[in-house]
Amino acid sequence: MDDTPNAGPHRVAEMTWREIDAALDRTRTLLIPVGSTEQHGHHLPLGVDALMPEAIGERVVERTPALLAPPIWYGVSPHHTFKPGTFTVSTETFQRYVFDICDSASEWGIENVLLLNGHYLAQDPELEVVVRRLRTESDVDAFHVPLVELFADVAAEIRTGDVSFHASEFETSIMLALFPELVDMDAATAVDPPEESLPLTDYDALGDNRVGWSLTAEDMEAITSSGNIGDPTVATAEKGDALVEAAVSGITELVDALEEPEE
Repeated sequence: MDDTPNAGPHRVAEMTWREIDAALDRTRTLLIPVGSTEQHGHHLPLGVDALMPEAIGERVVERTPALLAPPIWYGVSPHHTFKPGTFTVSTETFQRYVFDICDSASEWGIENVLLLNGHYLAQDPELEVVVRRLRTESDVDAFHVPLVELFADVAAEIRTGDVSFHASEFETSIMLALFPELVDMDAATAVDPPEESLPLTDYDALGDNRVGWSLTAEDMEAITSSGNIGDPTVATAEKGDALVEAAVSGITELVDALEEPEE
């Protein structure tokens, strides 16, 4: 395989089938950004969860020979339907759709699939099941890659807000770094979650979440009038750059390991 990381085109949607065929001589790894289209408060666009992993994936394929698939724009978002513009699909539909996309890629030579999850926390359970099915039924080395886990250590070091749960410090910072033209910081407003949460749960992306739980649309509507939970006003592009680099570096390390030639 070609040792040059980004030799040739790497965005699948912009390539011909012959370019894909040639690219398979240098890589068998595909990155698939997985997101959702849902409300993100007054200051962020609906497409945050797909825009972030696609942009991060773009930076990864600039450093590695991997290919970047078009993003999956629709996810499991029933808890955000209390605001207009949110789309949601059922767990069963989502799992089947993502599985079929990855399985079809294996038919033309892809062996490794990384599902870059920008709608982290909310659809982690679904993607874990998809990964298990791909590994057992399609002979694909599949990985669920939730962005929040990749930048958690850096986020804990640089955060200044007490809570960042949805459309707040972390997501807003990343969007300021990647798509500043889509962020309206003048409209950003802090929303404090309830002071108390059940044991082993927390309204924070880095909080004490030790059990599986979820919010309904009614829960979200009662908690936030703007749509976000936490304080996006403390977000900065500098924080976003650090979070993005942590995610890109982690994914790159995994891709490099997958692409190492067998001895």
